[in-house]
Amino acid sequence: MYIMYVDESGDPGSHKNSSPHFILSAIIVSENEWDKYLVKLKTFRKALRDTYGLNQRSEIHCKELVRPNNNLEYKKISKTNRMNLLKDYATQLPNVFDTAQILNICLKKSELEGIDFFELAWSRLLQRYDTFLKKEVKDKGIIISDDTSNLKLMNLHRKMRIYNPIPSHYSIEPYNAPIDSILEDIFSRDSKHSYFIQSTDVIAYLLYKKEFPQGSIKKYGIEKQFDKLEPILLKKASKNDKFGIVRK
Repeated sequence: MYIMYVDESGDPGSHKNSSPHFILSAIIVSENEWDKYLVKLKTFRKALRDTYGLNQRSEIHCKELVRPNNNLEYKKISKTNRMNLLKDYATQLPNVFDTAQILNICLKKSELEGIDFFELAWSRLLQRYDTFLKKEVKDKGIIISDDTSNLKLMNLHRKMRIYNPIPSHYSIEPYNAPIDSILEDIFSRDSKHSYFIQSTDVIAYLLYKKEFPQGSIKKYGIEKQFDKLEPILLKKASKNDKFGIVRK
């Protein structure tokens, strides 16, 4: 069996004060490798503690790591070291998750107006994960996500188990390809209790900074860090993107 951990960057809103993007990032791991990954994550967090003084129990949350505001734990660390911590995380992700796969959905709202960004992003994620399970590993899987719109997501997933229209290369009519390799409804988990979900938060943030680099932290090279993940990206998810990022 496989487990896909998911976190997001941005928000799915369409109002003027919402983010310019909505990103879902996921790490797909085999149950047979789970223990190995956890040991590596614990070892890495000890290294971060020894290097930067970050408590192992402190949650990695990139938005706050960059701008701590009221986070006293982060405020103890200089901004340069916080940026170095983030860069170290990017460097170590392919080593920690050496046999895993990373799946990314990135929607630029200005290019996709008049749609439900939440539903589009999650439907694409579910489709790609189901395809991975069916064609790449021929196994079943579950999904564990950071807290999100649980009822809406549950209804979407259940609908797609029955009806999931896919464009056909041979007909003008789509064909039905039910999402049936994903077991149960999607499980929610508070990210502060999961190193795995915290790692997906890092991935989603690095992709956000790659797509929308900002001047205030550009001098630290954060917008270049996502490229370090290339060895474990699920590039088959999108043939139109060299990193396999699904964009529409």
